[in-house]
Amino acid sequence: MQSGLFRRRILLALVLLPLLGGCSSYVFGPKKVGSSSHLEFQDEGKDKLVGDATMALYKEGTIGVLVGWEHSFQAGNDSKDQIYNRIYRGAVRFDVDPLVAPPAKTVTKAILSYTVQNGAQSSSKGSPESCATKLLLATEGWLGAPETDITKAPDTIPGDLYKDGLPEKPVGSIIRIDVTDAVKAWTTGAKPNYGFVFAGSTEEKGLIKDNDKCWTLLGGFSLRVNYSKL
Repeated sequence: MQSGLFRRRILLALVLLPLLGGCSSYVFGPKKVGSSSHLEFQDEGKDKLVGDATMALYKEGTIGVLVGWEHSFQAGNDSKDQIYNRIYRGAVRFDVDPLVAPPAKTVTKAILSYTVQNGAQSSSKGSPESCATKLLLATEGWLGAPETDITKAPDTIPGDLYKDGLPEKPVGSIIRIDVTDAVKAWTTGAKPNYGFVFAGSTEEKGLIKDNDKCWTLLGGFSLRVNYSKL
């Protein structure tokens, strides 16, 4: 009886030991955030270079990023239509160097969290939901607003598709995405860490004669990484 109890206690200790001594976690805030703005237009006056989405970004203090698209069309006389097509991408980078510093660590789980802070969609689509449906891994160092003025921001922040079908949740929602594979690649040196890029479901270029829109302002970024010590 006592022998069986002793064995059970030893087994419990062996199970708890890695949890108590070898596993821990970091919660990282963003090192850098930025938004890019692709703009195509036909307007002799050029009086609408900044769209509603950009105004919302700066109203929030540029602490978030813009994702999605925004069209503007107004018919004119003698074929002098005003047409604007804006496509936004937002990026965020986390400094994960503490995971590489001694002692050696193995990433076991990484969760990217963010909040849907604001947004707008064409009225026919109902209440605004997140238009950020794609998560990419940035392929190079990037610059965007607020580091530079949105009208001077790069045309787009490049990235390779990492996850598609991100949750389309309403304003105020907190969204959590498993990004373990990406963080493991960064910490092992398999890929350089240029951060994450958010993109909308549609990035249709050209002069489009409608007033459709689907843009989202994301913020509240954090990256929680669980790891074990080797």
